[in-house]
Amino acid sequence: MKHLAILICLFISSRSFADSSFNEVKTVVFGANPASNEAHINDEMQVYDHGELPHYQVNASRFIVDGVNRLLDRANRTLNDSNDYYPRLEKLVHSNGACFAGVWSITEASPYSGYFKQGSRGLFIGRASTALNETERGKARSFGFAGKIFPTMNPDQIVKTANFFLVDVLMGKQTNHYLDTKMTNNPRLGFRLSVLGLAFKIFNIFKGIDSNPGYRPVYPISEAGLMTGEKIVTPKYMMLETDKSVERNDDIDFRDEINLQKNHVQPITFNILVNDDSKKINSSAWTKVGQIQVDQSTISYGCDRRLHFQHPKMK
Repeated sequence: MKHLAILICLFISSRSFADSSFNEVKTVVFGANPASNEAHINDEMQVYDHGELPHYQVNASRFIVDGVNRLLDRANRTLNDSNDYYPRLEKLVHSNGACFAGVWSITEASPYSGYFKQGSRGLFIGRASTALNETERGKARSFGFAGKIFPTMNPDQIVKTANFFLVDVLMGKQTNHYLDTKMTNNPRLGFRLSVLGLAFKIFNIFKGIDSNPGYRPVYPISEAGLMTGEKIVTPKYMMLETDKSVERNDDIDFRDEINLQKNHVQPITFNILVNDDSKKINSSAWTKVGQIQVDQSTISYGCDRRLHFQHPKMK
């Protein structure tokens, strides 16, 4: 028994966070904050504990500190590290967000493989966010949606997650509601003079480490849960849009708007659309293949400061 206990401890200490169970990641996002001896970390945690909305600032002064290009380091980590979470991970661009828990399901027939295939169902953790600083209605906001699919319905099974990242307009635009936004894996750049320099600084960092920084492929989804001998077939474009049945509200901050406990009696349903021909939002090429239904939400330190989504690189 003693030797077995030692082996279990060695396994736990050596296991990467790259393979996780749904309950493990959900505890990071929805559970109690970890203890810390750092005063500034405790100050951050208290904002969430008091039910307040944090307002992290995104600016170039945070990108390079003491000669270290922190943004380049984060970009490399985002593209190359498959860890689902860290003890602490300061997001430098999409700093302010809210998280969901629910289920990913593909209900329609399609030529695609893995978790794009009809009948696929998996537990899901997602994060809605804004790039840069603006979180409130009346300001130009760049909305994002990061998703983490667990290719299982067993919440305790340790699996490799499939991650994706979608945005509406990279530089932001005037949008009254997060729930009226359509986000894709190949978003428009847009134009805002006030953030032009900052946006191109971010874009150039990502361009230096990936061949097409504006486009995020979704092959991890089509590679998840493959059957033996199954050919990998991936859609070129993916889009999420909120189902028309979801009730809208006029809360000023997008995090309040999508707060399930505050504003939604029923789960929020996001429709999953794909196509291979056109990246245009209003193209008739888009086909609905399924939905993400989320029934829990939170604004938490774990969501903003620990959760990690790997952005798939171009192959």
